[in-house]
Amino acid sequence: MVGLYVTSFERYTGKDLVTIGVISRLRRDGFSVGYFKPFGHDPVEVGGTMTDKGALTIYKLFGLDDPMECICPVMVTEALIREAYAEGVRGLDKKVKQAFDTISQHKDIVVADCDNNFTEGSSFGLSGTTLISLLGLRALFVERYACDFCIDFLLEMKKVVGESMIGVVFNKVTPKRFDDMQDLVSLFLARNALQVFGALPLDRTLGAVGVKDLVRHLKGNLVCGKDRDDALVEGFLVGGMQVDKFITYMVSNPTSAVIVGGDRTDIQLVAVENGARCLILTGNLYPNETITARAEAQGVPVVVVQQDTFTAAKAVESIVVKLTLEDKKKIDHGIDLVDKYLDFERLYQVLGIRSAAA
Repeated sequence: MVGLYVTSFERYTGKDLVTIGVISRLRRDGFSVGYFKPFGHDPVEVGGTMTDKGALTIYKLFGLDDPMECICPVMVTEALIREAYAEGVRGLDKKVKQAFDTISQHKDIVVADCDNNFTEGSSFGLSGTTLISLLGLRALFVERYACDFCIDFLLEMKKVVGESMIGVVFNKVTPKRFDDMQDLVSLFLARNALQVFGALPLDRTLGAVGVKDLVRHLKGNLVCGKDRDDALVEGFLVGGMQVDKFITYMVSNPTSAVIVGGDRTDIQLVAVENGARCLILTGNLYPNETITARAEAQGVPVVVVQQDTFTAAKAVESIVVKLTLEDKKKIDHGIDLVDKYLDFERLYQVLGIRSAAA
C-alpha cells in the first residue's frame, strides 16, 4: 500500500481540487483507493458522528464505504486547542494511526488530504513531518506560483521533509508564467530532487461565485443592485492601493468583485465606473449618495459587511473553496483540469505503482 499526502505551506492553494482529481484518476486507472483526512476544522454531524464537512463531501462524491470516524479521526475544536495549550493532548498519534490503518486495508493507495497547511497539528505533536513518518506517506505539495519566494519555500521544505517530499503541483498559474514553469522552474527543481508534476492554469470557472452567495456567507447587506444578485464574480481585487495602480488592475480584471474599506470612496468610484462585477464595502460603512447613484446606474451590486478588509478577503477566499466543493459542475471541471495538466505517468513512476491499463 502506498500513502500520498497532498499538502502545502499555505492555505487555499487548491489541495482539495488536486486530491479529488488524483482520486478520480486513480480509480479510473483501476486502483483501489482510500481517502484520509487527519484533521478537520469544519464540523458537521452525520449519524451521530462529528466529522469534517469537506471530508464528508469527498466521501459522498466517491461513494466511499470506510467508516466516517476513520476517514477524519480528529476534529480541531476550541476545547482541543485549549487542552493542548494547558496540559498537552495525549493519544492522538495512536488514534490517527489506527484510523489510517483501517482505511488502508485492502487498498492499493490512500490519498491523505491536508486541511490547512503542512504545519497544522504541530501543537498536538502531529505536524506534517510527524504524520509522514508515522503513516509512511509521500508528500506532494500544491502551491500557487505567485512569486519566486515559493521556490525558496519548497527548497527549504525539502531540507526538512527529505526524500519523502516527492515534488509539487503548481496551481493558478497565469499564462505569462507558463513558459517560465517549463523552461526554468521545472528543470531547476528537478536538479534539486523535486519533481514538478504539473501546472494548472488560473481558471475563472472554478473561482466564480454568485453575488447572492457572497451576501449569504459574509452575512452582508446588499444595499444596491438587488436585481443583479445573480451576477457571477470571477475574481477578487482588494482595493488597498493608490488609485492609479488600482485602475490598472481593474481594467485587467473586469469581472472581479472589489473588496475595499467603506471609507475609500476614491477606489469605490473607480471600481463602479470601470464595471466591477460587485463592490464589497468593509467596516460596516455604507456608501455615500454619489456611490449609491452611480452603482445603481451602472448595475453594480454593493454589499456592506462588518469585517475589516483583510478578514473579508480571507473569508471570500474560503467561500470560493467551500462553494466549489458543493458544485458538481465545478468538481467535474476541476477533475478535467487535473487530468489534463497533471503528469500521472510520472507520478505513478515516482510512487512505484502501475495502472491496470499500463
